[in-house]
Amino acid sequence: MGLGVSGLMSGLDTDSIISKLMDLERRPILQLQKKEAGYQAKITALGQVKSAMSDLKSAVEALKKSDGFMSYSATSSDTDILTVSAGDDVVPGNYNITVSQLASAQSVRSAAFGSSDAVVGTGTLTIQVGSGSAVNIEIDSEHNTLSDIAQAINESDAEVTAGVINDGSGNFYLTLQSQKTGTENTISLTMQDDDGSNTDSAGLSSLYTDPASQALTETQAAANAQLTVNGISVERSSNEISDLVDGLTINLKSADTSKTVTVSTSKDFGGIKNKLKSFVKSYNALIDTLKQQTGYNAATKQGGTLLGDSTVSRIGLGLSRMIYETVEGIDKSVNSLSKLGIEMDDTGHLSLDTGKLTKAMETHPDDVATFFTSDETGNEGIAVRLDNMLDGYLKGSTGIFSAKMDGLQKSIDKIEDQIERINDRLAKREENLRHQFNTLEDLLAQFQQTSGQLDQQLTAIKNLNSQIAKSRG
Repeated sequence: MGLGVSGLMSGLDTDSIISKLMDLERRPILQLQKKEAGYQAKITALGQVKSAMSDLKSAVEALKKSDGFMSYSATSSDTDILTVSAGDDVVPGNYNITVSQLASAQSVRSAAFGSSDAVVGTGTLTIQVGSGSAVNIEIDSEHNTLSDIAQAINESDAEVTAGVINDGSGNFYLTLQSQKTGTENTISLTMQDDDGSNTDSAGLSSLYTDPASQALTETQAAANAQLTVNGISVERSSNEISDLVDGLTINLKSADTSKTVTVSTSKDFGGIKNKLKSFVKSYNALIDTLKQQTGYNAATKQGGTLLGDSTVSRIGLGLSRMIYETVEGIDKSVNSLSKLGIEMDDTGHLSLDTGKLTKAMETHPDDVATFFTSDETGNEGIAVRLDNMLDGYLKGSTGIFSAKMDGLQKSIDKIEDQIERINDRLAKREENLRHQFNTLEDLLAQFQQTSGQLDQQLTAIKNLNSQIAKSRG
């Protein structure tokens, strides 16, 4: 705004006059700003619809994958005795199990030594567990104490765990425990003693408690697990049993012949139920958003921001139409959403009848999966169709929503350019007005000065005339 003195000579409020004149000339800007606000409101509304559609697309993408539609569960009536887990191929049923003996691993010990640092000897130990591979372990003169030997065994591939035990009375023993349970997994220890004899109590062979027979002392015998399943006696080498019932893994924890544990296996449809619940929730949220943005409130006589937008209006129509579509090539009892328990009410919202869904999954699980996931050209599953439809609206920069929002943003950018140009013009206009009013004030000041001078001259003439008249009289 230019500087100036407001109406000192004219008595006019020039600042107020200029302000009102500029307000009149700014009316086009106000119209443009109102138009811009409308475009911005549409972008915001489209963003809300797009967000709701993205949530629905995520739920639909989960339905495109049959993973987790159906699983199997297994329960144990007494997890202190045994625990269970179910695979995909387990057969639903009940099993009564009594555990009389757990599988155990064989443990053996060496002869007694005076300390863990006692030097034993050098040579090669060969350890084999059951029918497994024999492992050779070199014991050299730098690492030939009792604890060194235990460490060398543990660092090897031998299927045993070694340790040094102090019995508290001054005796130290090398201990070996098989890493596998069962009677077939006993420990065999042989050696090549560098002192030339493998059967005496000197050197490396002094590990034996009976050097002559090359034997260690057994401290715990290997044993198989023993149990009865529905009255049938069963024996296994491991406490983890996966070959008893197809798809069922049993982990034995303790033995108690006085307790019978009931194991139950059943189908679990929680996966598809959760996926469909998420779908219904997201679908209904989108419908609510569409109604809010495209509807008309007769009571308030106000319409949604996107009222009349044909593109957005088609979304709801397309979705509701697809809800009633069928998929060919599967059992007719499960070839529509309504037959799977998904119904639409008068408001356009969906609901899920989990009982109806469970019945469909129990009778035709594969067909239900096909209904959602089929990728057959021309006969795609419902989830595939919905995903393709939503993708057309949402896909990157080529989606309908991106195109509409980009178009609106370009209109906003043009309006802002127009406003900027008008503001530049109005700034010059205001500067000119101020200059004109200042010029007017200058002219008035000059006129007032000239008027004063004329008054002085007229007064002087009048006084002169008076003096002349007096002198003649």
